[in-house]
This record gives sequence, C-alpha cells and structure tokens, in this order.
Amino acid sequence: MEQQKRPTENMSQAELSKMKSIDSLQTTFSNTASTTTPSGANTTLNAAGEVATALVSENEEQTIHNQKLVEEFQYLLEKSQSLFSGLRDLPPTGSHRQWRPYFEKTFEVYTKLWKFQQTHRHILEDKVNYGLKRWEVGEIASKIGQLYYHYYLRTSETTYLHEAYVFYEAIHDRQYFKDILEGKNSALMIKKMRFYARFIIVCLLLNKNGNVQKLISELEVLTEEYVKTFKPPDAKEWQMVLEEVSTFTEAEKKLIPINLDKTPDKIEHRLSHTIEERPGEKLRLQEAILVGSYQKQIKFSELTLDMYRMLQSLEREPVFLPDKTKRPNPHKYLLHRPSLSQLLVYISAAFKDTSDHSALLLYMSADGCGYAEQMPPGFDGGVKTSQRHKVDARNYSSNVASHPQGLTTTTPVSNIAPGGGSANAITAGTGTLINNIPATATNTTGSVHNANSGIIGSGAGAITGVSSVAPSSVAMAAAPSTVTGSTTSAIPSGTTASAAGGGGTMSTIAKHTEVSIPSVHCLHPADLVPFTRKPMFLIIDSDHSTGFKTMPNIFDQPLMCLMSPEEYPSSVQDKSEIGSLFTLFLHTPLLGFCSVSDIGNLDQQKWDECVQKVSVMENRIGQLLLADVTVDRSIKRFMTDDFLYYFIVRFVLCGIILRYHSSFKDEKSFPTSAPNLPESIYVSSEIVTLLADLTRIADVGTYFSLPAYATTVDMISSTSTTTNHTTNNDNNSSAMEII
Repeated sequence: MEQQKRPTENMSQAELSKMKSIDSLQTTFSNTASTTTPSGANTTLNAAGEVATALVSENEEQTIHNQKLVEEFQYLLEKSQSLFSGLRDLPPTGSHRQWRPYFEKTFEVYTKLWKFQQTHRHILEDKVNYGLKRWEVGEIASKIGQLYYHYYLRTSETTYLHEAYVFYEAIHDRQYFKDILEGKNSALMIKKMRFYARFIIVCLLLNKNGNVQKLISELEVLTEEYVKTFKPPDAKEWQMVLEEVSTFTEAEKKLIPINLDKTPDKIEHRLSHTIEERPGEKLRLQEAILVGSYQKQIKFSELTLDMYRMLQSLEREPVFLPDKTKRPNPHKYLLHRPSLSQLLVYISAAFKDTSDHSALLLYMSADGCGYAEQMPPGFDGGVKTSQRHKVDARNYSSNVASHPQGLTTTTPVSNIAPGGGSANAITAGTGTLINNIPATATNTTGSVHNANSGIIGSGAGAITGVSSVAPSSVAMAAAPSTVTGSTTSAIPSGTTASAAGGGGTMSTIAKHTEVSIPSVHCLHPADLVPFTRKPMFLIIDSDHSTGFKTMPNIFDQPLMCLMSPEEYPSSVQDKSEIGSLFTLFLHTPLLGFCSVSDIGNLDQQKWDECVQKVSVMENRIGQLLLADVTVDRSIKRFMTDDFLYYFIVRFVLCGIILRYHSSFKDEKSFPTSAPNLPESIYVSSEIVTLLADLTRIADVGTYFSLPAYATTVDMISSTSTTTNHTTNNDNNSSAMEII
C-alpha cells in the first residue's frame, strides 16, 4: 500500500508549521494551568474558611442571645407565677394600702412578660430554644384576665371587669387552648375547662347572655370529652358546675319578658345615669357587705341570685372620665353562708374602714330566726347564719328538720385563686368566683366571698375570688383569701346576750331565768348595735325581717333598715328559688312589677314605655320624700348618696305596687322600714295615677285594685288618645282624598 501516503505527507509546509504552533500553545497553556491552580485553590479555601468561621461565630452569638432571651422569659414567667400565687396571702379585709402595692407590682411583671413574649415569640416557639406552646401563651393571657378580675373584686370598678373580658375573649377567639385535647393530658384539659368557667362568670357579671349560652354549650362538649377520655374522679363535680350555671341562667331569663322577635327585653342592671344634686350634708356609701344565706336559693359558684342582683345594683356602668370627676363604687364583700363569727369579722373590718361622712351597708338575704318564748331585748328575732354543731333543741327545734347543720359545698367555679389557696371574692364587690373548679370540700361554716377579692369558696384551701375586685374559681378571685372553718362556739348559759353587745349586762340577763337563751348561730339586732356608731344602712330580706324593726339608735348616727315582707301570697311563693321579690324590686322595679303581674311577653316598644313610666315614678317619689318635712333626717341624709337614694325610692315604689295589687292584702305582705316613711307617700294620688298608666301600658289592669280617680283619669287619657288618633286618621284620609 505504498501508493497510500500518510496525511501529513500530503500537507504543505505551511500547514505543518501551523500545527506545531498549536501544539506548542497547548503545552504552554497546560503548564501554566498546572502552575497556577494550587495558589487559587488556597485563596478560595481561605475565603471559605473565613466565611465559615464568621458563620459559626454568628451562630454562636445568636445561640447565646437566644439563650439569654429564654432565660429572661423564664425569669419573668416564674416571677409572675410567684406573685400571682401570693395574691391568696393578701388579707381579705383592710385598707387598699395593704394590697394595692402588691397588685401594682404583679401587674407590672405581667405587662413585661406579655410584651416580651409578643416581641420574641418566634424565638421562644422554636423547639431548639424553648418550644413555647400555644396553650402556654393562653395561660399567661388567662392569668392577666384573672388579675383584672381580682382587681375588679377589690375595687368594684367595672372598668377592670371589662378588661378581664377583653383578655378572655381574645383567648377564646384565637383558640389558644384549641389543641389541648391532642396531648391527652388531663391537667391541661382542666385548665381549659376552668378558663371556660371563669369566662362564663365574667360574661354573667357583664350581662352578656348570648356569650354565656354559647360558652355553656362549648363547656358541655369539653366536659363530655374530658369524662370520656380520662374517666376522672371529679366528673360529677364538673357535671354539677354545668348544672348550676345552666339553672342560674335559666332562672334569670324567666323574669325577663320576651318581645315579639323572641328575644329578652333590654334591662339596665347598673346605675347608668347621674342624679341631680340633693340638699343636705353629703353622705357616701363606702362599704357594703352582701350576705346570701338562703338554703334553697339557686346559685352559681358561691353567688346566689339575690347577691348577683344586689352586686350590680351597687355599681355604675363604666364611664371613661378623668379621675377627678369619677364617683367610685362602694367597696363590697360577698359572703355566701358565713358563720356568725365570720360575718362579725367582716362587719368589724368594714366598720373600721368606713371613714367620716361615709356609710356602711349590710344586706342580708337569709332564712329568719324567731322564738316562741320571751327573749332579752334585741334578741327576739334575727336571721340565721351557717353553723357547725347541731342546734340546741331548746332554741332551734322548729328549724332543725328543714336546715341541715353541716354544709357541703363545691369549690366555686369562679374562685380560681392563684396557686390553689383561697381567694376572696363577682363579686361584686364581689367575691370569689371560680378558682378551684371541681374540688369538693366539706365546709362547716360556709364560704366567704370577699368583694375585695373574688367569689368566695368554701372549705379550707378553696380557690375563690367576686367583689370590689378579684377573681376566683369560675371567674377569678381578686384577693385570694377566703375565710373558712371558723365557728361560733357556744357562750355559757346566761352570758349569750351581752356577748353580742346589745341587750343588757351579763348579770342582768342571768337573773332573768324565765327568759330563754337565743341561738348563738343567729344574727340579732343587738349584735349590730356596736356598729351603729357610724352611719349604717340595713337591708333585711328574710321571713323574719321585722325582728330588726326595733333596733335602737343609741349613738344618734344615721341609721335605717329596709325590711322585706315576711309573707307572700301563694301566687309568688313558688318563685322564691329564683330570687326574692323584694330584692328584685330594689334591683329593677319593672321586673318586680312584671313578676307580680305575670308578664311574660311584652314588645320592645311597650317595654320602653314602661321603663320611661317607672323612671318618672322614681323621680317623683324622690322629690316627694325630699320635700316632705316629716321624713326622718336620717332618711334624707342617706338619700344624698346615689345608690342609697335609689334603694329608698325603689323600696317605696315596691310598697305602692304591692299595696294596690289584688293578691297582696295582709300587712305582713308589705315591706316595712325603720324609721317609718310617711303613709302619705304610699297613697299619693300622683304616684297612684302613674301606676295606673303603667298597668294600662302593660295591659295588666285586672291584677290591681286602683282607686276610682286613678282609673278615671286613665280612662280619660286613653279615650283622649284614641280620639286624637281617630281624628288624625280622618284628617289623613281627607287629605288623601283631596290629593
């Protein structure tokens, strides 16, 4: 194959030269590349190392920074929990100087904690750092809500109750406790149910009935899940909580008429308007003690229906005005079935705190205590308090069967005091309202709801809190500190009366061997005499209320007692479980009128007309009382206070309505007062005519026996109105024809 030559041999010299040049260039490039590569790599590696070092350093700094944030959060959390638990150690009674600094410090720490977790939540939620869970945020918010509620109970300032509602509503709407059941942790489930119980209490006190019904339904579902999943030993207690709150709300709804769209008519529960200045030396209601001791009355937590209504009657609707123009609500203690010794302790504390030109109010809603035998002066009747030991057959034989000696109560749902101790009470003043939800305790003396703290719980260690400001079990105890376990020891024979401070010396009583010994478990008029050294206003709602009618005014200080009817016609007796008619009149007279007139349906327009008519009646009664020279000066002095003014005016209005009601005929069916009010006020033609107008608007004239002059005027007014209406229609028809 010689003829076949290699390709290179056929190439020209120029082409061969070109190829050599390319090979040389490639060799040079290769050598250069092999020489420079190690140096570039080193530079790159160094740069990468520096970056990595910087990143590691930055990460370490971030980790340290995050750790510091976590430590600060844990510090604030632990400090807040410690302060919150300390609320129960605050005295349930005493000046604000004793508890306000502690509350301020607690508020300050919780404010820092809340803002801190808001600012750094993304870091705290990281599991590498802390792993903050959503329910833990909800628990912090819940504690703040409880703190506001506690403070409301301490101060009776409804603005703080609204603040508590804001936090509870946010927890509910943002569903902070939504996924708690997934953890299969019964303790967390109880936290969620307690939150619901507290929220219900706050909504009840704010009369947010729609919210209450929704929350009850949700709590029912939670309780079913709780019982089904964990089969807990406290299942019955939670069922009791549901039963109590459902019964409570249903009882309250029964008294409110329904309008045409099947919704309840609107009610004003608190004082929402100011009253014109009244003449005379000013007197301010400073302290109020609300006692609920009726055995059979419906209650929720440790708040009876009567206490619930009076609580709101002693508060103003919140008005956001400068502090100098605000008129404070009276400070309240809420006591549910206290023993005599407990009651006297709180009366003494309130008496001590009552300043000059101020008054103390004592409201007693309790079963009566009467004696067939002659008793020492000042001890011939009174009201029952809770007792520990069996009642002496000599003194209480007629009452033993109907009133058990021991008292077993469930820790108030609203008394949720921090930590598990007891809290003071609403409530309203309020007392305790929910802390230890279900936790059954046997309490021998009843529970004390310190308005200053919260709604009270019964039993040592009960968490409670409803009054001037404090949350508890269901709502939240404001000043955790419930008085429990105290008892009244029997006083040796012959010394009982004088020990209470009012009915003569011990030696004198001992000589009167024919006089029986009064019960040591009853509050008698003589027990209160020492406290009349300062202005005192009594409201006794009992079936033996007139036992206080002869209470002496030894110290010449303003003293007045409003006493309920001792008997009611059979037509209203069956309503006693849903609250006293007398207390209902003092709270909302129109509801009392509707109750005795069997008004269950009333359209909103007629309801509004009735509200206006009752308002006119109240104003006119007040004017007549202040203008009457025969009215006792103590009464006029008390009328310089807004709250006491309305209690006196509504007391008169109650008396007028019952006197003209066809079913109320016996004198024992009418309320009485000491000092007596002039009879002329009850037969005032002007007021009676207004009552006739009211019965006409509500179309219940057949329930009343009114004098002819009132019904005649009413008929003339109705005829005139009808004539004018007809004339207007005729004129309108003529006008249309002309058109």
